[in-house]
Amino acid sequence: MLKLLKNVCVIELGHILMAPYATQFLGDLGADVIKVEPLAGDLYRSVGVGREEGMPSQWMNVNRNKRSLALDLKSEDGRKVLNEMIGKADVIVHNMRPPAIERLGFGYDAVKAINPGIVYCAAIGFGREGPYADYPAFDDVIQARSGLADLNGRLQGRPNFVPVAIADKIVGLMVGQAMLAGLHHKRETGKGCYIETPMFEAMVGVVLNQHLNGHAFRPPIDGLGYARVMSPYRHPSPTADGYIVHGVYKYDQWKRFLERVGRQDILDGPLMRTRQAMAKGIGELYEVTSKEILPQKTTAEWETILDELDIPSAPVTNLEDLEEDPHLKAVGLFEDYEHPTQGPMRQVRHPFGARDVEEGPDRYPPELGEHGVEVLKEFGFSDDRVEELCASGIVARPVATARQS
Repeated sequence: MLKLLKNVCVIELGHILMAPYATQFLGDLGADVIKVEPLAGDLYRSVGVGREEGMPSQWMNVNRNKRSLALDLKSEDGRKVLNEMIGKADVIVHNMRPPAIERLGFGYDAVKAINPGIVYCAAIGFGREGPYADYPAFDDVIQARSGLADLNGRLQGRPNFVPVAIADKIVGLMVGQAMLAGLHHKRETGKGCYIETPMFEAMVGVVLNQHLNGHAFRPPIDGLGYARVMSPYRHPSPTADGYIVHGVYKYDQWKRFLERVGRQDILDGPLMRTRQAMAKGIGELYEVTSKEILPQKTTAEWETILDELDIPSAPVTNLEDLEEDPHLKAVGLFEDYEHPTQGPMRQVRHPFGARDVEEGPDRYPPELGEHGVEVLKEFGFSDDRVEELCASGIVARPVATARQS
């Protein structure tokens, strides 16, 4: 943990992936992230494999550096507890549908009335002004609506998903940026603000950043789609003994590469006559490279050649090989630790490097409600009131305590 956001209090009303992914980064940067969960827990606690119910690896991988408070927000007393906490928080973030958060009584106007300085971040599916505003959204829906599944389909013969919850994660990073920007605004003005980050609009921007292409001009001067990345031959190319990815991209790189492999016929032909011709015919260059040139040598031989030409390249790494990757081992990306209830664990640490920054140990991913009592006491709730809330079932007792009793 890098203590760059020391003394920043974030209340997360997050579930599944998008908001929890965003707030984990703030926790990695030192914020005190309080994850307010339903009494049954975040739905993501039921996804994936684990040693015990409620603590699967996928949930643990997006919920370190947080404290868990399990609170019944369907009850008046539970909502009152959260209202009191909001009064002392810096940021609140949720990824509920707007009608759902409004029904709970924690829409922006209600929260602002309690704490005018709050930075309110809504990670939602669709912007509030459009006809899809109240539609449910999750990663597959957004990959489909945003054109991402169609892009994959144009290369694979049918619409298909990226096999990572890419929309949740990309937009989650944007939500993290929004929270940091809101905190800066608060520091500069002393005032809070409302920032919504809709998945649909965000991912359409990600897709069309490159693929708007000729439609960026009015009227359009060309079609949609960036030719280089849409080439069916832009893929890991077969070598004599495996696969390699090459970064032959710029005009001068193609010239050096084609000279080195003895393809003067292409250098003297129409594809390399001008930079514009090269860009237009990039698909044909990829096809020749993939089919005719790269299969002639081994992956290691091509790595040596491309390195000599100052052209980026990489072999294709299997998922199974990542944990033994020499670079990742050298930088310590994989961290083994002892979880107090789950035993020996491995996590992918935060990717940041820093100097002249105070650091501290990570908080391990919490059991459901593990920090409820301590959090409420820190927020000024008396011992008697905390006990009353636990006894009445408004607040779940810490799991470890429940096991002992």
